[in-house]
Amino acid sequence: MTYRTRFQYLLDKATDITQEARAFLPSDRRLPPLFFVTDPARTPHPEDIAALLPAGTGIIYRHFGEPHALQRARLLRKIANDHDLILLIGEDDALAIEVGADGVHLAQKSLPRIAELHRKHPHLKLSAACHDLDTLMHMADDTPLQAVFVSPVFASRSASAQNAAALGAKGVHDYTAATGLPVYGLGGITCDTIGGLRDCGLAGIGAVDAFHIVD
Repeated sequence: MTYRTRFQYLLDKATDITQEARAFLPSDRRLPPLFFVTDPARTPHPEDIAALLPAGTGIIYRHFGEPHALQRARLLRKIANDHDLILLIGEDDALAIEVGADGVHLAQKSLPRIAELHRKHPHLKLSAACHDLDTLMHMADDTPLQAVFVSPVFASRSASAQNAAALGAKGVHDYTAATGLPVYGLGGITCDTIGGLRDCGLAGIGAVDAFHIVD
């Protein structure tokens, strides 16, 4: 299938799988049901992928200090505007503000920043990574997050997932049952595996390799 068809398939499946959980989300906690999560090694040209995404998809741009982050973020912001996409910037609220991004995505280590970020930039949408159930259970349901990304759902090539066991559908359900926050699944999710996440209680899905294109 073409790249556009593949990405539309992912969005359609994510929308279907998350429909029940999203029905109960208040309007201020609604992010797209599907996110393209960038990775400098696996998706080195995210702007090429972003231009092919269907309307209603989200992008999390994680620059990890790359030298041209500002220029790339500006380009992604323009593409997002043109294609009705949502753009979050990983870890970097200053960059998010400069380019007019919709929000910020935080690593788990940055969870203590949530309250301050929300106070300083109440208009920004916030999401965060969470890699263990104990951390999630200690987060209050009124924490100002629009999404909590749990991972790895399936075996993943991500560096952060190398020493972590895949959660699987049952593990994901344990996370969604433990919180009132919107839970998104990330890690190893492709066109072949996404169907296994039905009835897990997810409010959304993120993927990296599923959006890979050949340069």
